[in-house]
Amino acid sequence: MLPLTAIFLEVARRVDGATLVFDSLSSQPALVATGPLHVLAVGKVAFPMFDGLVARVGESDVASGLLIAPETRFPDEPKLPASVRALVSDHPDPSERSVLAGRAARDMLAGLAPSARLVVLLSGGGSAAMAVPANDLSLHEKRVTTKAVARAGASIAELNTVRKHLSAVKGGQLGLATRAHTVVLALSDVVGSDPGVIASGPFSADPSTFAQALALVERLAPGAPARVLDHLRLGAAGVLPETPKPGDPRLGHIEYKLLAGPERVPEEARRIVEAQGGAAGTLSLNTEEPVIDLSKRYGVRARQERQAGGPARMLIGNGEPSIVVRGEGRGGRATHLALLMAREIAGMSNVAFLAAGTDDRDGLSDASGAVVDGATWERAQSQGLDPLGALDRCDSEAPLKALGCLVRGPGTSNLLDLHLLAVD
Repeated sequence: MLPLTAIFLEVARRVDGATLVFDSLSSQPALVATGPLHVLAVGKVAFPMFDGLVARVGESDVASGLLIAPETRFPDEPKLPASVRALVSDHPDPSERSVLAGRAARDMLAGLAPSARLVVLLSGGGSAAMAVPANDLSLHEKRVTTKAVARAGASIAELNTVRKHLSAVKGGQLGLATRAHTVVLALSDVVGSDPGVIASGPFSADPSTFAQALALVERLAPGAPARVLDHLRLGAAGVLPETPKPGDPRLGHIEYKLLAGPERVPEEARRIVEAQGGAAGTLSLNTEEPVIDLSKRYGVRARQERQAGGPARMLIGNGEPSIVVRGEGRGGRATHLALLMAREIAGMSNVAFLAAGTDDRDGLSDASGAVVDGATWERAQSQGLDPLGALDRCDSEAPLKALGCLVRGPGTSNLLDLHLLAVD
């Protein structure tokens, strides 16, 4: 059976953004007829998705285009048609570059005639990469509020409820900026693949409300800036207009197509394992459990499987476990889970675990995730790396990097995290 890192890298290759776009348009050519097309690509996979589109329709069919991607996903020398420009943005924290990018996208859409055809290539990371604060809110006020909500352990749906109601482009509001016929092709990095949650749904109706956003901020970020709380209270009172809701005719010109979601990741992992003659089982499916609870459940499963004996087997899971962030360490949910699992399986021979995102950055770490085994925790302690302290500080990257446990994907996709537990 292939090593865990090799399985992860092969999964990442199979869910490459360019490949997913090209294959989808090849099998459903009516989605995007021949040009002239206007293209807006936003998120971590903006460049690969655009490459897949151009490979299918040709450069000559692209009348104009705007690509918005975080700096970590921006090619050193982008090779784009003369009609297309690209803007560097930031992730996970939005910056002034994110504001400029959001305004540029809105201006581009506002300039399209109703007879024009717009193709939107949407992927995770778009929430931070394209940010325009609502009304008179500042970027700082919006950023500190959403960061506090995220650090408190909010789910992505909860976080995006707040983002949408502090934004002038999220929650379907960018879709209101144009009357051009619009086709949105999306890659989902969220459990459930709700169009309104992916990149905070800039072209999708928003069922959430100001009242819900206010309740979340009051519960998870009670120290939010006064102007943010005032803004949400005015919205909840009906003084400010709500985001467009399901059934709103103003979004009737938008067609939405999900190209792939998180479930594609464990499916591909299972195919790879079985093609190698290995036995594959299910570890989890689209989990959103708190990362500490998930590690305990995975640890119990590892002990059960090891005691059961039998042939080598690979248990496959995926998801977006939640984490309450403490301290200012480097790491993310995948590396944190991997370090927790190193503790859970400590001393177990022939047991290994991988947690890695299908993009190339796990939170603030410089990796997709990490792979650990039954000896990792003891090695960390023997080298004075203080793995327990690293967990307390949410600084999982440091000991895992020192031990050579980090793994990194190619950065051409973003369909949530893969979890692999190998036994015997």
